Amino acid sequence: MAPNLLPRSRTVRVLAVLGICVTLAVTACAGADSSAPESTGTGGSESSALGGDGLLAQLRDGGAIIVIRHAATDRSEPDYAQVDLDDCSTQRNLTDEGRADARTIGEAFRELRIPVGTIWASPYCRTWETAELAFGRAQVIDGLERLYPVPDEAAERRINRLIREQAPAPGDPNMVISGHGVYPSVLQPAVTLDEGEAAIYAVRGDGFALLGQVAPEEWAGLDSSAGEMSGVADRVLDSVVSVQVREGDRSGSGFRVAVPGIVVTSAHVVADADEVSVVLRDGTRRTAQVLGRAPEIDIAALELDDSGLPPMHSGSGLADARVGDPVLAEPAGAPGRQ
Repeated sequence: MAPNLLPRSRTVRVLAVLGICVTLAVTACAGADSSAPESTGTGGSESSALGGDGLLAQLRDGGAIIVIRHAATDRSEPDYAQVDLDDCSTQRNLTDEGRADARTIGEAFRELRIPVGTIWASPYCRTWETAELAFGRAQVIDGLERLYPVPDEAAERRINRLIREQAPAPGDPNMVISGHGVYPSVLQPAVTLDEGEAAIYAVRGDGFALLGQVAPEEWAGLDSSAGEMSGVADRVLDSVVSVQVREGDRSGSGFRVAVPGIVVTSAHVVADADEVSVVLRDGTRRTAQVLGRAPEIDIAALELDDSGLPPMHSGSGLADARVGDPVLAEPAGAPGRQ
């Protein structure tokens, strides 16, 4: 059987398109060798306030201590003068709003993929209930309740020592301390916390650095990429197509590049086919020819009549993509349908 040869001009075009795709893949992978500058903490305490994205990145990396003041309480019902730590009825407890805030915090941690390891709570019901509603567990640490209104120096020394001994190393799940408005003095600089608010610290040399403060309703806002992703989707979905070898088969997706008539998809989607079916966002179905494929990097190039199909470039974020960036994936099926 004679080999399936393409005209020279078309062959050059295919090689050029695949070359562009390979360059994109290699450029993205090169980001894996880049490393962020290391902190050069020299001990003591410092403030290294981070913005939302920076703070979220630090929390996802782990190694932080998150001090959360118990969630909202009813201040018109103070603790008894002779409070019984085993009897919640003698204490100021969480309100329904406070319980909702605690659940909101926990949901945000899970949605933001913030790892949590050790969880401490003071013996007061409002602190361990905050922890349990947010994270499902808590280890009660005696002494956390003796830091106010008059600090118990022996208890504070013990708690400070425990924090130094058990502070998470970089990369380890974060440590959470659910306590009161006054918290262990080893965590400096100290800040004033409203009910439900958190102060986030990281180990820096022989001391700690304050990374930021977050109120219960602010956790979800740390991930600014959520809104950005929605904007990207609005800008690029018209350039995305569904690709099927045969109508009715499971499909993959592809997108039109800046070269007229060219759509890039995955090599495994087209397999050994020479011709595939492409579905545009509005449901229009077209036939595309498979110009070439590079299975080693799972890329294939298609050619079709792309009238009404804008190229995906400006505003898509492809040019600035790096390893570790969030990815917006189009589910199998017609673009924009799910």
